[in-house]
Amino acid sequence: MKPGLKSLGERARRPLVFDQNVKITQLGKLGRVEEAAKVFDRMPQHNTVSYNSMISAYAKNGRVSDARHLFDKIPSRNLVSWNTMIAGYLHNERVDKACELFDKMPHRDVFTWTLMITCYTRNGELEKARELFDLLPDRKNRACWNAMISGYVKKGRFEDARKLFDEMGDRDLVTWNSMLAGYTRNGKMCLGLRFFEEMGERDVVSWNLMVDGYVEVGDLDSAWQFFQRIPNPNIVSQVTMLCGFSRNGRIQDARRVFDQITNKNVVSWNAMLAAYVQNYQIDEAVRLFTQMPKKNAVSWTTMINGYVRVSKLNEANKLLDTMPYNNVGAQTAMISGYVQSERMDEACQIFNKIGTRDVVCWNTMIAGYAHCRRMDEALHLFRQMLQKNIDGKKPDQSTFVSGLSSCANLAALQVGKQLHQIVMKSGYTNDLFVSNALISVYAKCGRMLSARYVFDDIDSVDVISWNSLISGYAFNGYEKKAVKLLQEMTVKAITPDQPQLPDISDTLNNLTAQMKTCSFMPETLHDYV
Repeated sequence: MKPGLKSLGERARRPLVFDQNVKITQLGKLGRVEEAAKVFDRMPQHNTVSYNSMISAYAKNGRVSDARHLFDKIPSRNLVSWNTMIAGYLHNERVDKACELFDKMPHRDVFTWTLMITCYTRNGELEKARELFDLLPDRKNRACWNAMISGYVKKGRFEDARKLFDEMGDRDLVTWNSMLAGYTRNGKMCLGLRFFEEMGERDVVSWNLMVDGYVEVGDLDSAWQFFQRIPNPNIVSQVTMLCGFSRNGRIQDARRVFDQITNKNVVSWNAMLAAYVQNYQIDEAVRLFTQMPKKNAVSWTTMINGYVRVSKLNEANKLLDTMPYNNVGAQTAMISGYVQSERMDEACQIFNKIGTRDVVCWNTMIAGYAHCRRMDEALHLFRQMLQKNIDGKKPDQSTFVSGLSSCANLAALQVGKQLHQIVMKSGYTNDLFVSNALISVYAKCGRMLSARYVFDDIDSVDVISWNSLISGYAFNGYEKKAVKLLQEMTVKAITPDQPQLPDISDTLNNLTAQMKTCSFMPETLHDYV
């Protein structure tokens, strides 16, 4: 029988529910959760796989409540059902709910234990992770050992990590690389080098970790020496070295590495393009962009960013218009250019055309309005973003700083108080930039007791915190308190500068840097290991 006919016959005999389950899974991965739900709802019958697939689709797209509702309806749960729901909670950073479900599980497997331990270590909750680790029924589970060691090294607890490493009987290369990554990613290159020399076996990941570590601490000569010793360098090795040279302005060396790459892919082309853009060599960037055999969203966004960096906004806008698909990173880059030139009406036109905006896009517009002293519009946009968490994107540090700065400049006390409540619920009360913005709001509204309360609640104040409070007392007629606070500041060995309330320009500059980095920096080594 011909292969084609055989596969056709097998497909005909295959139950319809199998194909529908596969379709639900595929739609969920593509983010088309509504379509997946329609397929699920129209199914004449469901099996446990159907429920698990739909739960996963909901959870991966942020609809964790819908996922839990479906989980509770499963007539016959299996171990995969429990693991899928726990993974869904962890994916949405609901560690508390994941832990509750873990405690209720009738049975657990290796994946369950690894999932929970990995979750706790990634969140920095190492004591809880260790409690679970010590309860492991299978002490030979290398995945859990590796997760625990990785958690320790990420927090800089190298002695604990090394102790666990030494206790581990059956180590694999992942274990060795986990320990090595802890040293190199925390800048402990002397320890990293010593550990690297202890390794009986190495792979390209081991070598890449050393190259990346030296690049991160700025020791390019050592990085280059290691790079040249790699037995079989891969694209990650080459891009890491290329980016290291680029970051330090050594464009000719970066180009030399690029030219040595035999099988250039879009990542390597983007890395070289970003190198020219970062160093303001726009003509070289344009020449390389036109030579690229294949371009992706990062390529277009990088080139648009390049034009924005040298204030060629007309060229940037023309490139955006010719871009073959919509991309929020490229559109935000263009908005950023207009914002920096205070051309807010043109920035607004692009903003309004964007279908799905991310948090950086919102923040750029809000900070732009505040920077241009159009505080009412900044606050209006801030409220829009807060309403029902538009597009599922929650405000972050930059959002709150921009919104609070607008309240300060408008002396909008009631709105500022409301934002203070939202800040506390969102977990940003310990953020220094947000706290300084809150001091500014209360100071400009004449509420110095509240400003002092926020100041006293900051774990580690900086010169802006002091300046904001001192200038607040001075502006509101409390000269003696201002002088007393200035003396206290001097006693604590903090050098005072000209007292002034925080300016939105700093936030805008930080936002622009964040947006540029996210938009055109090529993939890093950390994405591969």
